[in-house]
Amino acid sequence: MKVLFVSFPHHTHYFSMVPLASALRTAGHEVRVASHPDLTEQITGAGLTAVPVGTPDWYFNDPHAPELLGQILEDGSAHVQGFDFTRDDPGQWTHESLLALENIAVASLYASVSNDTMLDDLVAYARHWRPDLVIWEQHTFAGAVAARAVGAAHARLLHGVDITVRARQEFLRLTAALPGPAQDPTAEWFGRAVRRYAPHLGFTEDMVTGQWTVDITPPGSRLDLGLRTVGVRHVPHNGPSVVPDWLREPADRPRVCLTLGLSGELDHAPFSFGALLDGLAGLDAEIVATLGADARDQLGPVPENVRLVEFVPLNDLLPTCAAVVHHGGIGTRATAELHGVPQLLLPYGWDTVAKARRVAELGHGLYLPADGLTVDALRTAVERLLTEESFTKAADRVRTEILAEPTPNEAVRLLERLTAEHTGQTTDAPPSTVTTAPFA
Repeated sequence: MKVLFVSFPHHTHYFSMVPLASALRTAGHEVRVASHPDLTEQITGAGLTAVPVGTPDWYFNDPHAPELLGQILEDGSAHVQGFDFTRDDPGQWTHESLLALENIAVASLYASVSNDTMLDDLVAYARHWRPDLVIWEQHTFAGAVAARAVGAAHARLLHGVDITVRARQEFLRLTAALPGPAQDPTAEWFGRAVRRYAPHLGFTEDMVTGQWTVDITPPGSRLDLGLRTVGVRHVPHNGPSVVPDWLREPADRPRVCLTLGLSGELDHAPFSFGALLDGLAGLDAEIVATLGADARDQLGPVPENVRLVEFVPLNDLLPTCAAVVHHGGIGTRATAELHGVPQLLLPYGWDTVAKARRVAELGHGLYLPADGLTVDALRTAVERLLTEESFTKAADRVRTEILAEPTPNEAVRLLERLTAEHTGQTTDAPPSTVTTAPFA
């Protein structure tokens, strides 16, 4: 069969799709990966075939006022990122607040990533290539639009806590209780997008959730939202990687990985990266800190126990570590869990707070919320991860749970069956009842 992957134009989102795409390809299926041109090099670097759609610099795609549009999208994204997805604040879970979230998310995320130019190119390619299955990254709804327009089966690939669908389900529940018709910004945007290519079709809720969901998060971290779900083991993909010489020798003391993403800074922290490293000085551990070249050039002297590296493949580094400190990134958290490494999360918003809380609840790590983030608190948390055996035992339990999941190769047969079941469903008939689909 022909399988078209559709990815958000950022390498960390795309990397979560690579193992499944590769498994389908090596099983004999034709595989293509569509995304904005910004991602083409990453796609081809993984040995897969790229289909560039849309324009480069997608965030500033309005030729008339690119700076204004960019500011609107940035402000809107900040609102969505800062929403209380953990449901701590009941005031943010009213119909009015959830309606505002839907409105802003459509403009700043859904319709900006899946903009008209990108949709036009993607649907045109889908009509040309005729995929049997479209697998789209959880924020890239253009995949669902293209699949519906050409009658392909489609699945959503989920790489984090399903916070946006949970919020939408609550929004729909509250909306159903209102008298008379009510707004649904997501349905309205989807409906316009689909009718642009297939005037006889409209929106169905599975365009938000996928006809089924491929979930690569650990079973214990998943939300039970009543969706048909195929669990697949996370397999790390770090992009082009080389194992450095120093990583070929055992560490002479406990090793801690410190990685905060591309910038090496936490915007919500009241201290700098350098101050963070100084706070870990004297700790009986080797701190391996990843930091981009530009940021490294601006950093002064570092403590004796710190090893600064620009990049090291986490799938090779983390098995040598006793703990990892990170910001809640997709690959970092998943790779730490796969290798049974206790972790300290410094969440910044979006789904990272929900991730961090679940790590703490399952006992294989700690987290420091923004209002408790100090250098002293961070050092104390790292010391606990290194000295309290309970964290390692809990991390081993999560690792065992992950290893019981089917690998991408083992999941191929189930995806083949589900594709045959759903191909050609372009009518507006109500979807079948959704249930969890165990691997078989």
